Amino acid sequence: MNKLLLVFIVSLIGISCEAQKAEKHDLQTYVDDFAQDSCFYSAGIGMVISDVKTGAVLAINQAHLALTPASTQKLITTAAALEILGSNYQFTTSIETDGEILANGTLNGNVIVRGAGDPTLGSKYFETDKTITQQIAEQIKALGIKKIQGKLIADDTYIQAKIPATWIWEDIGNYYSAIPNALNFQDNWYSLFFSSGKAGSQTQLVRTVPNTTGLIFDNQVKSSVLNRDLAYIFGGNTSNQRRIEGSIPQNRAEFEVKGALLHPKNSLLEALNKSILEESISIENMVIPSKERKILFSLLSPKLKEIIKLTNQKSINLFADQLLFEIGAKEFGEASWENGIHAVKNFWEKEDLPTKYISLYDGCGLSHFNAVSAGFFDQLLQFMYRSKYAGEFTSSLPVAGKSGTLKSFGKNSNLLGNWKAKTGSMTGVRTYCGYLQTKNGKEFAVTILINNYSCSTSTINNKLLILLNQLYNY
Repeated sequence: MNKLLLVFIVSLIGISCEAQKAEKHDLQTYVDDFAQDSCFYSAGIGMVISDVKTGAVLAINQAHLALTPASTQKLITTAAALEILGSNYQFTTSIETDGEILANGTLNGNVIVRGAGDPTLGSKYFETDKTITQQIAEQIKALGIKKIQGKLIADDTYIQAKIPATWIWEDIGNYYSAIPNALNFQDNWYSLFFSSGKAGSQTQLVRTVPNTTGLIFDNQVKSSVLNRDLAYIFGGNTSNQRRIEGSIPQNRAEFEVKGALLHPKNSLLEALNKSILEESISIENMVIPSKERKILFSLLSPKLKEIIKLTNQKSINLFADQLLFEIGAKEFGEASWENGIHAVKNFWEKEDLPTKYISLYDGCGLSHFNAVSAGFFDQLLQFMYRSKYAGEFTSSLPVAGKSGTLKSFGKNSNLLGNWKAKTGSMTGVRTYCGYLQTKNGKEFAVTILINNYSCSTSTINNKLLILLNQLYNY
């Protein structure tokens, strides 16, 4: 049996005994008071506080209960990716041809962009001086190519993914539900720009970017006095019809609403065609039968540790799910939802984490069917604290008052810089999982999973702030 698991079990027994040490009793009281608050009367709550240096569990509340983790599930995926793929792993996109470059600069064949699942291709999260398509076009020109007789072709056979059946209808048309592709491009988003008038009036769809999404839009969005984006895009991956409902702020000349691209490869080819023409390279678009290919050059993604840092800091669903697919390809030879989930669970099971009582349906946490216990997360935090990738993992976590989803949390408290954690949220769900450095130099692993609470999010944040400050001062 894994030593951490043994410590976990022994600690649970110790906590349940009447003759507890005063130290544990104090922490347990804080946890009990939090969990028994009227805000959580009808809620499911799982909590574990443990000492990462000794592995001892110091306080618990229903640590065995499998709850919806929301985006804290990204920790399960990103930690497994570090361990299985390695922190320096890079995705490769190949620019290939089935022709020859003639002496006069003519390429008597096609240019093929072959994707292998790089989620960062053209991503806004990795800014560069030149766009990815400009970089490709410049490298094509540097090879002496002045004319392409054939076509620009996208090879996306590496992945053939569908939207998971367990994602809800309200989510799947919106930008945060973009699914993995062999050829991702610009985060697999498109943008709709609306103009709005007085509250209650119909908005107008002004433009789309890119302008060739292949989608047909039914705009039912109204103007509202509420100063936030409450517009939702409805439509799945078997139809090109999209219905937009809800509201946007009133009296806006242009208000952006983002959706998930069905076929990002088409947008990539459109942008690449434009960039190549700007380099004064002509494209004849002749039909040339494909022959044996050769690689002209390759593009490498940023290193995995950089991708994971953004995945957890910015809570990017596409990045997490793409990592899940790549883990599946590494372990089973094919990138898919099923292989990725199977590979991730297998890895953690081999490391003696209690996978029997968890359910995974994606890599990012968007499915409401996902179910993970606080006890599992605690053991994951303990494992990664001792991992050779501990530094990369910890640095990927948002930091209270400083970065990511915790940038505005605890800014004017002792938690500033001392609480590093992944957060998760969806309707009725708030989750937190990370490390807390105390004023006395102790380091706690803290997991808090809350489902079906009855108070406001701001109220939960205030209660969490109180609890974490109690732990900090312990």
